[in-house]
Amino acid sequence: MLSSWAAAVGLLLGLTLAVAEALVLNGHSLGSPCLQGQPCTLAFISDNPVSLPCPHALDQGFVAWQYLHPAWVNEQPVTFLHSRNPFRPLLSRSELRKLQLKSQLAGGNLYIPSPSVEDSGIYTCRVGGATVAYYDVDFQDAESIHVSHADLGEAALGNGTAELGNGTWAKLFTSWDAWQPCDRCSKPGERKRVGFCYALVTRKDQQVEEPLPCGMVRRKHPSLPLRGPELRVETCQAPCDGSPQAKTVSLLVFTTYHPQLRSFAYLRCPTSSIYSPVYWRKGPRALTHLELLQNNGSQSLDKATGGSILRLSFQNNSHSSIYQCYVNGHLVGKFLVTAPSTLPPPGELTHTYSIIEALVVGLSMFLVFLMFLSIIQSCRRKPATSTV
Repeated sequence: MLSSWAAAVGLLLGLTLAVAEALVLNGHSLGSPCLQGQPCTLAFISDNPVSLPCPHALDQGFVAWQYLHPAWVNEQPVTFLHSRNPFRPLLSRSELRKLQLKSQLAGGNLYIPSPSVEDSGIYTCRVGGATVAYYDVDFQDAESIHVSHADLGEAALGNGTAELGNGTWAKLFTSWDAWQPCDRCSKPGERKRVGFCYALVTRKDQQVEEPLPCGMVRRKHPSLPLRGPELRVETCQAPCDGSPQAKTVSLLVFTTYHPQLRSFAYLRCPTSSIYSPVYWRKGPRALTHLELLQNNGSQSLDKATGGSILRLSFQNNSHSSIYQCYVNGHLVGKFLVTAPSTLPPPGELTHTYSIIEALVVGLSMFLVFLMFLSIIQSCRRKPATSTV
């Protein structure tokens, strides 16, 4: 269990560091890169932070971000976030309110720490009354991601074909990002690449439209089979560039966990995501995808975030340990995990506190009742009379 103050501080510092480093996560675009001021189709993985750039945002005084859900037919994008702080737009739709609560502006750019599949849609940025950015975004389900490790002989997904009806077919395939850098230098490490589900619709062997992310195609063709994104991992070794790679950045998150027996802990590495090289250490030992997949023990790396979250299981007694995580070779997080406690689990403590609280409330009500009776009795007494 993580103390409440440590959790709050860790989350705040991690978010501050992510925004301060101005993460540029421009998404995956098939074919030519997105051009400034032109409509752009992008694919992302849900549950991982994204940043949508707004050109010339710093040159103007007012920036507004608008959103249009794919199901809102014949409607215009609605402003859900702008730079006129501290006032935020009042929104009637629940989808917009949820999106507003999880989003923030970072230098005029839109930053969403943990988007969901339901946040897919059209995002536009307006500066000085003009639309300067237009993004059609598909957030692909991180929970459906297919992870394969080359050194285990695991294969990536192959191409697929599906009939959509009326002589229309769809070819499903994975469009891959470039390989990320090796997660450490001078020693054996690992690297990963992210793949996004795309579909090409054809009719009579003729291409009907350009390939699009699967979520966008499925809105037009509901019979398109479900297929998730991919994550490919392999071992690597790269030389160092001459400067110490494992150096501390300006802001380092340090938190303490106090686990209990037969419980779990989830360590989140600050500023990390599926789009960045990240690796973990327990003391002097590196925790790699390959080792943890082979051992299948009490430690595992989260698939949805590409190893940004380390899952720990405390089924037996163990000693205190220090876990460290690195992003792009830089130390960004330290976690002190103490020996599991033998205290009752939180559910039992909550039940005990509830009983004590009920007894205190009941006793208080009984005392108030006695005071009320004594007041009534004193009022009913007749005043004493005296004779002269």
